[in-house]
Formats: sequence, C-alpha cells, structure tokens
Amino acid sequence: MLMQNIESHSTFSSPRQSSSELGLCSRLTENVSLSPHFTLREMCESKTAEEHGIDNTPPKEAVENLRRLCEGCLEPLREALQLPVVITSGFRTKALNDKLAHSSSTSQHMRGEAADMYVVQGSSTSEATKSMTRFKVQGSNAASSRFKVQGHRELLIKAFREILTNPKIDFDQLILYPTFIHVSYVSKERNRHGILKARGNGKLGYGRLTRADALTLE
Repeated sequence: MLMQNIESHSTFSSPRQSSSELGLCSRLTENVSLSPHFTLREMCESKTAEEHGIDNTPPKEAVENLRRLCEGCLEPLREALQLPVVITSGFRTKALNDKLAHSSSTSQHMRGEAADMYVVQGSSTSEATKSMTRFKVQGSNAASSRFKVQGHRELLIKAFREILTNPKIDFDQLILYPTFIHVSYVSKERNRHGILKARGNGKLGYGRLTRADALTLE
C-alpha cells in the first residue's frame, strides 16, 4: 500500500516576495531564522493565500515543526549542494490547503512538517531567480508547465539523490514530481522514510519506490 498523506499543490509561489506582494503574510517577521539559510517568512509565503485574502501565519507548534524540517533536512541539503533551495510551498493553513487543487485533507503542510522545493544555480536564491525564466502555470495545473531553465531536471535529480544518500539528511516522506520535490520531516524517531514518484502531477497516482529503485531515476 502507498503511504498516507500523499501531498500535492497547484500553484508555485514566488520565493522571497516583497512586503507589498505578501499581503496578510507580511506580518511574519523577516528576520525569524529557522536555520542559517531558511526563514519563517519564505516557509509561509503563498500567492494563493494573497489572492484569496488568507492569513497564512502558522501557530507556534507549526513554527517548531518547520524548524525541525529545516534543521533535519533542508539545511543539510543546501549545505551539501552549495546551491539555493527554493521553497514553493511550505506551511499551509487549512483554509489555504483547501484552495489548492489535489491537496490532501491530511496534508503534512498544515502541521508545518512538509515543503515543496527545487534547486537552482547561483550563490543565493534571489540572485538565481533573477536570471531564471519562470514557467507559466497553466490554469491550476502547475505540473503541466515546464521550466525553461537548462539543467532543471538534472538539479532536481541531484537533490533527490542527495536526500537519499546523505547521512546528515533525514526525512519522513520524499516524493519526486516532474518539476519539484516534496519532502516532509517529523522526527528522527518517527520518520517513515517513504519514497514515491508521482505519475504526472499526482493525478494519475503515485508509485512507491525502494531506495535502490529511487537512485536509478533520471
């Protein structure tokens, strides 16, 4: 059987948006660091929340979960790759989660335990994204769009393999999508180490993978 809490999301939010673009999420303090390279603000930004007037401010428990996610997975990944890790979806309130097509009603995003991300070339997220040609989201189907950035898939696979093989990185659930990676983290004791590959954008289901099979993906 596939693991429960399969994740999906419909819209990529732009990383590190300005205060004017953040709307209700702008109340999040910019200098709240979850780890050396990740902030609370970037883990809560959401274009969808802004468009629908949803306050996506996390409760204290979710903030601590986000901190564990960053410290146990995202930060060691960023350090290992020495490349910016762009968060496209982190914490979600239930109201925000309900607005996203194909999202799970038990999503770990709602507890601050999960993030969707990809990796880019550059010395910082802001520098890298300035030189990127962002893909267009067609309707509510982000996975049907494609990056026009050379090497995007190669970097995605590199990050996917690093998560699987680096002893400093731990995870609860790891899902490879066509254009991004979903990763969750609960705790060292409770992480299940489930590995899956989305068929298409997840509409066609998910295939569970062994670690050996996952390492052969391209």
